[in-house]
Amino acid sequence: MNSRFANFLSVVAHPIFINLLCLILLFYLQPSLYYGIPNKIKFYYIGYIFLLTSIIPSLSVVLMKLLGSVQNITLENKEDRVLPYIVTIIFYLFTYYNFRTSLLTSSILLMYLVACGLIVFSVLLINFYSKISIHMATLGALCGLIASSAPVSMIDIRGLLIFFIVASGLVATARYSLKAHSVVQLYLGFILGFFTMFIFLFNLVKPFTI
Repeated sequence: MNSRFANFLSVVAHPIFINLLCLILLFYLQPSLYYGIPNKIKFYYIGYIFLLTSIIPSLSVVLMKLLGSVQNITLENKEDRVLPYIVTIIFYLFTYYNFRTSLLTSSILLMYLVACGLIVFSVLLINFYSKISIHMATLGALCGLIASSAPVSMIDIRGLLIFFIVASGLVATARYSLKAHSVVQLYLGFILGFFTMFIFLFNLVKPFTI
């Protein structure tokens, strides 16, 4: 794959953008969130979660670079990823705790936050031994979210799921051609993200939506 195109795919499929897409799809594929919450509240939830779990951790990476805690903001070395992952986990826990105290927060949204936090925590642990792909973990989570919504979604999600599986394959090819990860690291990232999100949203959340 052409290196310029591979870099383009890596940027477009950056975990920050995929996290935002996951939030949007969560609110528009799950009927209890789509029909049960006014648009104004949806935008609040999406914006608040995106700010705390994506924007602030990203800004912390920039700050760490300025302070010399990481070598570069792309976090190419697995040692550089430890602190940003810890910061992200802390903000997921903080967000979960804030929403858990509200009786109006859907259990689906809470389980989504738990799944995301667990994915980042698992990536952090594996990172001590191997530089697992966070790109593929977030894409796997996206596909797991879509797949878990199939039984309850008001739309046919098969085309959407196929599209993002193919897109995940293209991103994996891009990351491999850039020598950012090995094949095993790419597969492991996707599988981890997919099954963690699928299990939490399908087996734990679905019974509460019936």
